[in-house]
Amino acid sequence: MVGTMSRLVRGLAAGLALALTLTGVSNAQQPVKTDHATASLIAERAAASPGDTFLAALKMDLLRTWHVYWRNPGDSGLPPTVSWKNSAGVQADEFKWPAPRALPISPLLMNYGYEDQLVLPFDVEIPKDAKPGSTVTVAGDFQWLICQDVCVPEKATLSLDIPVAAAPKPDANASTLIGNFLKTTPVELAGSSSLQRTQDGFVIGATDPGLATAAAGAKDIRFFPYTDAVSNPSRQEVKIGDKGVQVTVKASDLAKPGDIAVPGIVVVEGPDGSLKSWETQAQPGAPLSGIADKVGATKTAASGGAAASAAAPVVPAAPEAAPMSAMDLLLTLGAAFLGGLVLNLMPCVLPVLAIKAAGLVHTAHDPKESRAHGLAYLGGVLACFGAIGLIVVGFQVIGHTTLGLGFQLQYPPVVAFFALAMFAIGLNLLGVFEMGTSLMGVGGKLADQGGRAGAFFTGLVAAFVGAPCVGPFMAVALAATLTQPPATVMAVFLTIGLGLAAPFVLLSYTPAFAKVLPKPGKWMATFRQALAFPMFVTVLWLLWVIAGQAGSDGVILVTGGAILISFGIWLATKIGAKPVGAVLAGIVILGGFVAPSILSAGLKADAGTATLAKAAGAEPWSEERIKELQADRRVIFVDFTARWCVTCQLNKASSIDSAQVRKAFADNNVAFLVADWTNQDGVIAAELAKHGRAGVPLYLVYPATGGDPAILPQVLTPGLVEQAVKEAAGHI
Repeated sequence: MVGTMSRLVRGLAAGLALALTLTGVSNAQQPVKTDHATASLIAERAAASPGDTFLAALKMDLLRTWHVYWRNPGDSGLPPTVSWKNSAGVQADEFKWPAPRALPISPLLMNYGYEDQLVLPFDVEIPKDAKPGSTVTVAGDFQWLICQDVCVPEKATLSLDIPVAAAPKPDANASTLIGNFLKTTPVELAGSSSLQRTQDGFVIGATDPGLATAAAGAKDIRFFPYTDAVSNPSRQEVKIGDKGVQVTVKASDLAKPGDIAVPGIVVVEGPDGSLKSWETQAQPGAPLSGIADKVGATKTAASGGAAASAAAPVVPAAPEAAPMSAMDLLLTLGAAFLGGLVLNLMPCVLPVLAIKAAGLVHTAHDPKESRAHGLAYLGGVLACFGAIGLIVVGFQVIGHTTLGLGFQLQYPPVVAFFALAMFAIGLNLLGVFEMGTSLMGVGGKLADQGGRAGAFFTGLVAAFVGAPCVGPFMAVALAATLTQPPATVMAVFLTIGLGLAAPFVLLSYTPAFAKVLPKPGKWMATFRQALAFPMFVTVLWLLWVIAGQAGSDGVILVTGGAILISFGIWLATKIGAKPVGAVLAGIVILGGFVAPSILSAGLKADAGTATLAKAAGAEPWSEERIKELQADRRVIFVDFTARWCVTCQLNKASSIDSAQVRKAFADNNVAFLVADWTNQDGVIAAELAKHGRAGVPLYLVYPATGGDPAILPQVLTPGLVEQAVKEAAGHI
């Protein structure tokens, strides 16, 4: 959890840095010097022949003590990227990533990258119809994040003109430089690899004669993962055998509970500091003989150990989209506004509608105060969606583009604090204590300045609870936006907030609305008290959420916090009249909020707690399981869900668990898979993005004949699900 929360904070800072400080210059075949690096393109050909294929490279000379990042940057960072714009017919391929170094940035955080100099090779293919005597150009827009104590985004447009000749001519200097970096890129294992899941990590085995020989005299050995499943800064125990190596690593808080594939690189640093790397595609399996059984030596890779190389990560970043046209942006903002409007009808927001109704009743007969409350409510909604947008932008900058809506409820401390806040609101509505608002008697003043603060807070709560619910229009807007520039992302999130707040603001500015509401009277006190119970129902729901995240200990912590808050409120009524008493009561109340939120961060779900898949009589979703079931020509129904998604739970109760749907599943031999996104899961987030969604629910139906799945609406009915599975089975 420490690593995940620290990524969240650094991601937000990096997002602001990219939006405010991105700099760069353009160049035509000359090295580009930025504030912290000198960049250029080089090639192993001084001249190329028609149809020739060769290596070129991005060459970067970095200022001393500054570094750039590997394709998997570790706990933070952003790898170099390129947008090619070559001359006609010239093809430039992806980077071939040399082995990086482990770059510790604190006792708990680790980055992977390069210092001093980096050469990123890539293949270039010259068109077969290129004419000798002509010139072809390799060019592109390059971006990178370069860091020391601070991080600075930089960019450059680089190009390289290559003459075309009847026969190719080498460039000896460039060939040597490219070759030195290319030899550190990973090679496939001549043997095999395996994976064992332990209670808190993984044991990865790799056999290869060359690896075994290099490891025997190694200065350091380290495993570098392609995914977030491995805790980056953990010390690694390495066992060396006569056939290869075995590395024990600690799992991160993003790792899945069961055995999963953990691909990556085993890198050996020789006595002279040179690097060699081997690519592993570790799958669950038995320990490899010749490693665990015959151990020649045991080493420990420290946090700043050797380096590794990379291929494409298992959880790929979403591709960068081209900037929207003005018309596309207008259409997207329109969809975002409609999506915000629809949020007012989603089950996630229903508990907060009670508070909004109370605000309307209290202020409808005072036009000035009504408008002030409307604007305050709007401010609260926009503040929440603005903060969510900034966090999403920050994650984009550090390369985590699979962040989706609902992420705020994937952390037990946030859920615990929110549950306690709802409990306190309920007590306030019951009249146990006042939070700066007062009825001021029958027919008296309706709400003072404190009521406006309450309206702002109500807007915050409505947006916070409503954001995880992705309605039809919002899904379209977010799918088109999450890979766009930061300004576009922020505009869409704020427009969603405008849509959510629009009905309440419109009513607050409509004097005629007051005519249909009853006059203030004694009934208002009873009405206010009745509104407390939707808040307590919300608390009950959040306790169920945290039970799936932090187990029974998490529920006990939140319950204890509620008791402590209640005691603090009671204490305030007894001794709060004096300053010392008020301070003491305040400390007790603050402790009730803070202690459970902090302590829940290190908790895990109970071993016996059923997953949503097991509870639904299904099995967990995975891409591998989809392929297996499609090979068996089965109809597949996939439910992307989360405990904190009220819409998901209502769909489950009303449709998925209905007798009609269960019979349809049985009659059509449907395989039922559940992708549980209650906790953060980059694989599920990437799959949601693949289908154009930024949150749950998402329902997929794969046909028995294979091919792409059908996507069902986000609000289900039993008949709709039954018809979809019958069509997928070919019975309609």
